[in-house]
Amino acid sequence: MRQIFARRVGRIAFGVVLLIGVAAVATSAWSASLGTNRVPRLDAARTISLTWLAAVIAGVAARAIAARIPWSRSSEALFVESLIVPTAGIALLLPITLHMPLALLVADSSAFDIWVMGSLWITGLTHLVFAALCVMRARQLVAGRPALSPRRIYVVTLITSCVPFVVLYAIPPTLVALTALPFVPMLHAMERVVGRERAELDAVAGNLPHAIALPDRA
Repeated sequence: MRQIFARRVGRIAFGVVLLIGVAAVATSAWSASLGTNRVPRLDAARTISLTWLAAVIAGVAARAIAARIPWSRSSEALFVESLIVPTAGIALLLPITLHMPLALLVADSSAFDIWVMGSLWITGLTHLVFAALCVMRARQLVAGRPALSPRRIYVVTLITSCVPFVVLYAIPPTLVALTALPFVPMLHAMERVVGRERAELDAVAGNLPHAIALPDRA
């Protein structure tokens, strides 16, 4: 149980750092997009890269520390949180991360900053809807209820990307359709993660020592 608990804490720490990075990038992009004279330097590429690195370090460190703490809570403690927090962080940060190598290959970091600002306005709603659907699926899987299918999440996300800019051009839906494809395996993997952890919990419960009734010798 201690290892299961440590794994959950590590996932939460990883996700929290990703969400902090998302907030930092979004806040900077929002402030920069409101500028009138010139576009301030965001250095979004550096922030995004450091966020992923810090998230991995935080996850590993938190897991190592948690592994030394005695487990004395319910087997369901932090189960939901350990899935929805990293899921939200990955869903919000990974799409723009996937765009980053291509943007830096054809241009420079300043051009990528402009791309991030444009994404905030054009596909910001799509990112939020996608993250919310992913979190909903994670919560449903942990609860053992019928969960949103990866296909439904993909379709709803694509439809959301059509509002309102598809009336002008089809670039946002096309980019969303391509960017969301790598997430389909991740959405399927969520079910395997929950199933594996449930199996581990069952194994731990099955290995607990049973009380032995001794006859009264009085």
